[in-house]
Amino acid sequence: MHAVPPPERALALDLVRIGRALAGDAGRAGEPVVLSGRADGLVVRVGDVVVKAHAHETDPRDLAARLSLAASPQLGAALLSPLRVPPPGAPPSRGAAPSGSAPVDDALAGLALRVSGRLVTAWPAGEPVSPDDPDAAPWEEAARLLARLHATALADVAPAGGLPRAGAPGRVARAMARLRAAGRTPAGAAVEAAFATLAPRARGDRAEPSGPRAARWRGDWRGERSGVLVHGDFHLGQVVRLTDARALGAEHTGAPAPKEARGEVLCGLRGGCFRLIDIDDLGVGDPAWDLARPAAWYAAGLLPPEAWWRFLSAYRASGGCAVPPEGDPWPALDAPARALAVQSAALAVAAASRDGRAPDELDELDELDELDELDEVATALVDACRRMACVDSPPDV
Repeated sequence: MHAVPPPERALALDLVRIGRALAGDAGRAGEPVVLSGRADGLVVRVGDVVVKAHAHETDPRDLAARLSLAASPQLGAALLSPLRVPPPGAPPSRGAAPSGSAPVDDALAGLALRVSGRLVTAWPAGEPVSPDDPDAAPWEEAARLLARLHATALADVAPAGGLPRAGAPGRVARAMARLRAAGRTPAGAAVEAAFATLAPRARGDRAEPSGPRAARWRGDWRGERSGVLVHGDFHLGQVVRLTDARALGAEHTGAPAPKEARGEVLCGLRGGCFRLIDIDDLGVGDPAWDLARPAAWYAAGLLPPEAWWRFLSAYRASGGCAVPPEGDPWPALDAPARALAVQSAALAVAAASRDGRAPDELDELDELDELDELDEVATALVDACRRMACVDSPPDV
């Protein structure tokens, strides 16, 4: 169980109350478990319910659009659907709303609460991918989920307010901010040199701002590569297996589940069905960013070639649009893969440089040890950055 920082403990208790109300109402309450104690994403599990407090800076308009997507029947076969949460004063029979809860915007009503100034959502619990059995990792299932997500007709799912831009380039910039805050090191200098070679958009320099001024998809964008629905922060930690029929249906959101959401094609061969989780960066952008982290880890020697080709082949076989259906995928993947290598390296170096840095603060480096020196994973990523700094930068993305 991850420790919760003292400032977040009161909020964690509120999340537990919400989880118990929802799980207890279904007769599946259990002991609470803190899945993530990060201040920018506190997550608690109670029974078969997961409750998340989103980051302080989360834009309500963007979250409302993303929740609308996750709750839509058209995306039920790719994204985990949110649970409906009770408004203050109308909790389920077995629980009480937290004292700090408050009404939310109309667009978020029923899908989010505002608790102690944070937007809070609830989700069915799924079984995460086990890091102890790499050969059993669901690379094919993950690839098919991404291909289905990327094939979404935006005009069919976009809410009236439009859709936010995907958050992937902004994550690169935030990782570099963490690196710089951790202080200067030789490894950090190598990451900075690689960052300087990235195209401006890959550095986040031209990423549109979030919030009311953000550019939003309203059906008038041109070009397949900039008008695709993408996850924005894909890695295997964003894939869960569902075995509970309640989580696969849409009784939580009130919408009928599409037939294909229950089909065998997306349920894989390992038992249960797989779905993508974590919608905080979901939005419109270049689908190559969703393949970029596996590509970066493959190029750095951290992902075995067999696993990479399982993933890439399944994505292509499912009609994924991020890369050509055959031939060399790297012209499409090179720029975002470089950016994700820099992002991963920046987070690894920052974690190794800061005293008391908890390993769970790294989305894609969950197994990184809390060490003063770089471990094998971090060393491979920094070495990849050194190589990147010695070759020409790729074209803009």
